[in-house]
Amino acid sequence: MRARQRWLNDMNREEAKKLYINIAKGGVFASLLSPVVLSAPFFFPFIVPKTLFFQVAVTVALFFYIVVVALDKRYAPKFDTLTKLVFAFFGVYVLAAALGENPARSFFGTYERMLSVVNMAHFVALYLIVRSVFVSQKDWLWLLRASVGASVLVSLYGVGQKVGIDWFYHAGIDRIDSTIGNAAFVAGYLIFAVFFACMVLVKDGNPVFRACAASSLALNAVIIYFTGTRGAAVALAAASIVLLAAYFFRPVRAPLIKKEHMKWALTVIALALLAVVALEGKGVYRSFQRFSSISLADATVQTRLLSVSTGWDGFLARPALGWGPENYNLVFDKYYNPKLYPTENWFDHAHNIFFDIATTMGIAGLIAYAALLLYLVFRTISFARAAPENYWVGVFACALVVAYFMQNVFVFDSLATYLPFFILLAFASSGFKLGNADERAPEDKARKFYNPSLTIIAVLLPVFAVVVYWVDVRPALGAYHTVAALQIPVSYAGDALERFKQALAYSNFGREEIRGKLADYTSDVLYEKDITDSELKRRIAEFTIQEMEDSIVHEPLNFRNYLYYANFLSGNHEVLAAVGISDALARADETLARAQELAPQKPILYLQWGKVKSLEGDVRGAVLLFEKAVALNPAAIDSQVRLAFAYRMAGARERSLEVSRAVLGTGAQLDIRTYIEFAENFAALGAYDEAAAMARKAAELDPSLAEQAEAFMRTLDAKKSAPAKQ
Repeated sequence: MRARQRWLNDMNREEAKKLYINIAKGGVFASLLSPVVLSAPFFFPFIVPKTLFFQVAVTVALFFYIVVVALDKRYAPKFDTLTKLVFAFFGVYVLAAALGENPARSFFGTYERMLSVVNMAHFVALYLIVRSVFVSQKDWLWLLRASVGASVLVSLYGVGQKVGIDWFYHAGIDRIDSTIGNAAFVAGYLIFAVFFACMVLVKDGNPVFRACAASSLALNAVIIYFTGTRGAAVALAAASIVLLAAYFFRPVRAPLIKKEHMKWALTVIALALLAVVALEGKGVYRSFQRFSSISLADATVQTRLLSVSTGWDGFLARPALGWGPENYNLVFDKYYNPKLYPTENWFDHAHNIFFDIATTMGIAGLIAYAALLLYLVFRTISFARAAPENYWVGVFACALVVAYFMQNVFVFDSLATYLPFFILLAFASSGFKLGNADERAPEDKARKFYNPSLTIIAVLLPVFAVVVYWVDVRPALGAYHTVAALQIPVSYAGDALERFKQALAYSNFGREEIRGKLADYTSDVLYEKDITDSELKRRIAEFTIQEMEDSIVHEPLNFRNYLYYANFLSGNHEVLAAVGISDALARADETLARAQELAPQKPILYLQWGKVKSLEGDVRGAVLLFEKAVALNPAAIDSQVRLAFAYRMAGARERSLEVSRAVLGTGAQLDIRTYIEFAENFAALGAYDEAAAMARKAAELDPSLAEQAEAFMRTLDAKKSAPAKQ
């Protein structure tokens, strides 16, 4: 009887274990759909929904994986060299966060990026789960097939954007950003999909899946082209060199590319070319022009090169462990290169993997990351050389690592690239099990007399429920209520205020981002003439001011909080005074004075501060600040324009004329508003002919202003003739 009970117990235990393994695998498969997730009701719809979906999927998989390990120790993590390097990188990530300038931001992140320690922990968990429960050729083929399938969905959405389906986000956009929201990230994600599809082609014995893989290659290549991402082009070119070298210098016993594979390759190329021609339309090959116009003189390239000095200065300031993950914004503000103005005022990541890691994780981070990549390359090469049948899988994996690295020379990682990268790491750690049998140890004969899975689940469930609530549910509610508040008409501002309060109460991080939206909404409320309840306006304004001051208290090193708060106060000072808040300009002045230490080289600070001084009537102070902005970057036209107008207000007529004429002498194309301001400035200085020329220029750019320009010029004629009448 006892033997029968033991047998039944063992059988139930095995069935339960298989169920939990399948659920864990299901969580992994679900996580592969994260790049496809897009939801408008959430703040940052391209980032927040997919990240929270990914985290929940991985958390579910981790829950059941822990139960599996408790039932069968053979599924416990195998700490081989690659796994140790993954943990070393994550360890440095955590240490740099804890010792960085803003640990809270490093650990919990922002809504805009969501690349914090918490998020990175989910990628490491994904690695462990995949490494441990995907143990056979069948497992890995299905994982690669599913990954390629998810990429097809992303690419199909990109096709919808290209052909202009109205209800798609960014329909008709030139550079496809699909469901991911950033063209460069789309390209980086699809590069992984391309090489995963190549592995399926050479190892999958199912002709249907091979045909699907070939089709995905064509589709994904087309979408990479339409992202117009030059970094991706360089990455694929580098990978192509690896593939060519592998072909010409292959070992004697390594198989040649089969004729069947050549047919697939030619079919893929033909389909891709046909799709490009069909989707470009009208013979305007914008994407090709973008690829062919790679130049050091390009504005984007110049921005990247100029930001190098910023990253280098930040690295030298904290070389050991850096400023902490997600804290590059502090480096960018403090060591800002004024030549970047006005092209780029805000970077929250270095668009280069070296400087992104160097500034946020220091030398320790660079060593950990380099060791991880180099060992990964070593594993791919070793696998390719181990046996002839392994060769092309190893070569494709090696080429993929090279492409991934080269792409990151021009950008930084996101969920879309980290997800397949950690899958690749697990694939390498497992020994690239395509064509290998399950290598698990024999069954453990020493079994317990009971099945402890229900007990384990009962213990783990409340812990994981709390984690999911705090890490995923609360941020989701915060993001949801933010959008809900913004959608409420200003005539129902009281309801919107309650929604904003809910959003702030739920959010564990990213409150300053929500407060920025609150400030924008409050500005609309304050200027809304149909709202006659001044007490309501005052209540909303005071709440907004308090929240923005709290942002500065909680993130005292974040320059953007100071600038945004000062902009809100100065931009609304008149309507704020109307509801009883009369010291808005004084507060803005004091706020910007405090911000100067955080971003001493940013022209945008001095331009905004000069504007505040002008509104306060401190003309001399405004002139000094505008002069500072011009000194930082004399090539910036708007700084020169503000200085010219400030000189006039200060009574420095000749200086104002000199600067104004210098700006116009550059031949720069100004906007209509600036030409109108120049017309008024020249008129006030008595330069009537130049004022008339500015008015005519504004009318040329906007013919609807022709009548006003004529009236203005008649006024100028009257002023010119006035002295003669006297």
